[in-house]
Amino acid sequence: MLCPACGYDNLPGADRCENCLEPLMKLDVPQPKLGLQKRLMEDSVSHLTLASPLALSPKALVSEAVRLLKDHKVGCVLALEGNHLVGIMSERDLLYKVAGSNRPLDHIELKDVMTANPVTLRLEDSIRFALHQMAVGGFRHIPIVTDGQPVGIISIKNVLRYINETGLSKGPENVSSHAGAQS
Repeated sequence: MLCPACGYDNLPGADRCENCLEPLMKLDVPQPKLGLQKRLMEDSVSHLTLASPLALSPKALVSEAVRLLKDHKVGCVLALEGNHLVGIMSERDLLYKVAGSNRPLDHIELKDVMTANPVTLRLEDSIRFALHQMAVGGFRHIPIVTDGQPVGIISIKNVLRYINETGLSKGPENVSSHAGAQS
């Protein structure tokens, strides 16, 4: 998809031009008129409940990261060098990179099992784009950054909760044609 501002050839479905950050979301996407579909397309990530980011140094021990995950009942920990996001370690990283290795968790550094340079979103990115990133990337957590610094985390649970709450506020566009039918 060509950016109308700079002419850069972006991947189809991109919310913003990778070159100049010009919004592209209304160029190639059918625009729904009503209801949940419209809100998913237009509402930004800022409409979701963000979890506070838990962060450690990439040199922290995995045992410390696991303790944070358990204590806070969350699914990921960010790795920061100063205020700069360098990685993310999720439950999935633990399962695929640590489980079965027979290495004690207090001998493994976060940098050895984290996913480096994770995909991030901004508060103004659409929920549709967040879902797209999760589906394409195959992950359940995405850090939200402002000015390059993490300000929160969204998970698929946040998106599903939003869909559930938005879908429950039924207007005429959300009511099934079978509503109120007697059997």
